[in-house]
Amino acid sequence: MRLLFCLFLLTIHTASQAFTFAPTSKLSEPDFLPVDQAFQLSISAAEDGKIIASWQIHDGYYLYQEQFGLSGKDADKLHFSPFTPGEKKQDAYYGEVTVYRNQFTLPIYYDINLPAGTQLSAILSYQGCADKGLCYAPQKVPLDFTVPVLSSPDLINNSSGSYQASTTGSNSALPASDVALSESQSISQLLQSSDVLSTLLVLFGLGLLLSLTPCVLPMVPIVSAIVVGARRSTARAFYYSAVYVLAMALTYAAIGGLVGLFGTQLNLQAQLQNPILLAISAVIFVLLALAMFGVYELKLPASWQQKLQTPTTHSGSSWRTSGSIFLAGVLSTLIVSPCVSAPLAGTLLYISGQGNTWYGALALFVMALGMGVPLLLVGLFGPKALPKNGEWLEDIKVLMGFGLLAVAIWLVTRWLPLNSHLYLWSVLAIGLGSYFAHRAYQIKSHPMRWFLAFACLLIGAIEFLGGAMGNVTPFQPLKTTAFQSQAAPQESDLFDVHIGNLEELNNIVNNQDSRPILLDLYADWCISCREVEAMFISPEVLPLLKNVQLIRVDVTENSNQNKALMKKFNLFDPPSLVFLDSQGQEQKALTLMGEPTKAEIVERLRFVAEQ
Repeated sequence: MRLLFCLFLLTIHTASQAFTFAPTSKLSEPDFLPVDQAFQLSISAAEDGKIIASWQIHDGYYLYQEQFGLSGKDADKLHFSPFTPGEKKQDAYYGEVTVYRNQFTLPIYYDINLPAGTQLSAILSYQGCADKGLCYAPQKVPLDFTVPVLSSPDLINNSSGSYQASTTGSNSALPASDVALSESQSISQLLQSSDVLSTLLVLFGLGLLLSLTPCVLPMVPIVSAIVVGARRSTARAFYYSAVYVLAMALTYAAIGGLVGLFGTQLNLQAQLQNPILLAISAVIFVLLALAMFGVYELKLPASWQQKLQTPTTHSGSSWRTSGSIFLAGVLSTLIVSPCVSAPLAGTLLYISGQGNTWYGALALFVMALGMGVPLLLVGLFGPKALPKNGEWLEDIKVLMGFGLLAVAIWLVTRWLPLNSHLYLWSVLAIGLGSYFAHRAYQIKSHPMRWFLAFACLLIGAIEFLGGAMGNVTPFQPLKTTAFQSQAAPQESDLFDVHIGNLEELNNIVNNQDSRPILLDLYADWCISCREVEAMFISPEVLPLLKNVQLIRVDVTENSNQNKALMKKFNLFDPPSLVFLDSQGQEQKALTLMGEPTKAEIVERLRFVAEQ
């Protein structure tokens, strides 16, 4: 326990540095203000047919005129007055735009012919940026009010005149207000608007959600194997699980600190996802699985064991064992489970905007602790669930061995052809089913072994049949998708162009095609990218793609040119979708980071088609 205690003290000391590092790096004073402090909004209702929205804008921040918009149930009954002149600015994202600084008032008129007492409900949207380079996600504010009794009938003409004059302007002020924020943008916005303690609690909760995703699930067989090797001692199993989770959390903390320091330039996990390293890692897991099967005994020479265990017999656990598990936790975080789901993408986006190394480390450390809760539960309750002796103990070891083989398959499928995936999972399931069938036939067996044998063999047969049909999804092997449809395009036909750097992107922007551009950030090792491709050729999405230039941005090599392109659009890892207009200007409100939903893609494609 001394190792775990020392690591815990080191972690507490590291976290304290986040609050005392430097006056300019305090968590309460980030480089960028929360959005509600940068743009302080007040709304008041008047009796002359209008509502007054007023912003106090902090020095160094500004609002875009083009980003004001109205949406919602009664948006058609509301309209802006003509905008007042603002400051002309050459913006890196939108070209020449009109912006407002310091203070801005926007009257919002409603139809004055509406009966007094009418309830109106709508959404006011706006977006602003900081001069230092951060652009906030579009903000949406509910407008709910009751039409008052008119004090002057003469205002009807003035109000209706304003309506006619501003109809066109209000429509043009809706570049993305009707498009829902992506999950990553919503999470980033939530974190920006929270205080320090609330932010850490939110991050811990997001970590719990991530524990049910491929960010953590591949680690469960590894921790389970550790529990099996802990000789069924609950204290020792929990201790080893805690060492593993602490290693994972400290690794994420290091990533968070580097993201806070370097922003999107880090991309550490992507640098470790090359086929050679993945193949070596897969071979290691296969060898560990063979040891669980009893093919050989994995241990040090007796003389070495005696020297290593002599000074640590009183503690009940070897420093070398703890160090090995700690190293396994670090490598598993970096190699086994590279994950850029929406919660993690939103958190990384938030950290990169703060520019605070210690805060970034603390943020991802807390999130990783949330991710590690299920792994700790495996360590705490796993030994109690294991049989104390008998034939089932051998079955548990073999089951953990197959779990390690599953991790190996998970690694190699990142760069193997799609049509091979279901066959590999089929072989794994049939192998496990054959083991249980052999055990059930060999000894007087509990009916559970027969049930497990039948279930695994059935799953293996279904996976094999799905592979023969040309399907690619392990959890839905028999689902007919556009992949095997004769009308579905091949990958080479689906994408207009494949690129990997900014120069190639500029050539596309300058071509004769006037359609908007959709960039699909992709890598061979990215499992979620395959899911995005399946969404592209689904019946709901495929017809809408004709309205855009679909460009695949391949960052598999993670070259400097790849990194420069990702840095330009503030992207961390694939999958990500970036929308550009026909002039090559990014529509930031439409960006999707992490695996999107089909509904999010459809909504954005329909929006750009209407522009």
